[in-house]
Amino acid sequence: MAAADWVRERLGAPRDNVVTTIVPAGFEAYARILHPVQTPSFAATLVRWGEVSTWSGVTMNPLVQWHDIALPFVRPVAEPPWRGQGPSEGGLFGPDAQALIEHLAQATGTADTCFLCFWAGYGGGVAYADHPSPMPGPSQRRDEPALALMPFREYVLYERPLLDATAFEIGGNHPQTPNLWWPADRSWCVASEIDCQSTYLGGSQALIDEVLTDDRIESLAAAPDDPVYVPFDGWLADLVERVIDEVITSGEASVELALGTVEFRWRPARRRGWGHLTTRSSRSHGLSSGVTPVDARDPVEFRRQVRFYVEGAVLSLVRI
Repeated sequence: MAAADWVRERLGAPRDNVVTTIVPAGFEAYARILHPVQTPSFAATLVRWGEVSTWSGVTMNPLVQWHDIALPFVRPVAEPPWRGQGPSEGGLFGPDAQALIEHLAQATGTADTCFLCFWAGYGGGVAYADHPSPMPGPSQRRDEPALALMPFREYVLYERPLLDATAFEIGGNHPQTPNLWWPADRSWCVASEIDCQSTYLGGSQALIDEVLTDDRIESLAAAPDDPVYVPFDGWLADLVERVIDEVITSGEASVELALGTVEFRWRPARRRGWGHLTTRSSRSHGLSSGVTPVDARDPVEFRRQVRFYVEGAVLSLVRI
């Protein structure tokens, strides 16, 4: 669709793994909004990245990853301040979105005409919320959505006022903010990539400064060439390599980390060159396990596959 062409033209290639892979290049400044670690529900309280950083003793920095602060080298004395899945992916926390919209509205002259894009792959589809909500209600416009193609995603695009950004849900009952949204005057753009635990914003320096100093939103300054995902490094990278070596040479490995234990077992299958890697991650309040077929015919590819599943099993400690 023509309305989205400028976004597609200013997005980098997916392999670049930088901020402008997700949000268009060319803005004066950028910010990264961190999705809450835990949101209020039942007896749960709101937990932010900063609280987890304090618990683990790992200092926050502009490139910080969730696993950096949630998997410290030294086991903290106190219990973790969060339970469950950790930061959600692909959308803003409702109150964060409402606070952000206040700033966005002041930074555009076309708040009544914005383009709201939702990933086309959401199960159950995207629709206006039918139930009462404390969030701003939708306008009366009901134009049929269009499709917008980006370098590696297909989106359903709605033309709506800015306030409608918090009036959608997926699957019939789950509030969902747009994955990609901007005003008609293109003064800013917000992007919540579906696999990302942060939302990125591009806009004027004044807008970014306002967001960064708003205590209601946990955010960090970002640069257009900052990597979006930083793989394991330091002691955690060394640990993964040791586990891979043990799995390949002896068929088994086990590691104890600050949050729990991860076990691995490799068993060749009857079919030559193939086998199964079993992973088991356990915390005090949860368990995650899996059995995955692995191709062992090429040593380099075999090691790559084992690394992928070892890292995934370690990460599962902060997601169960």
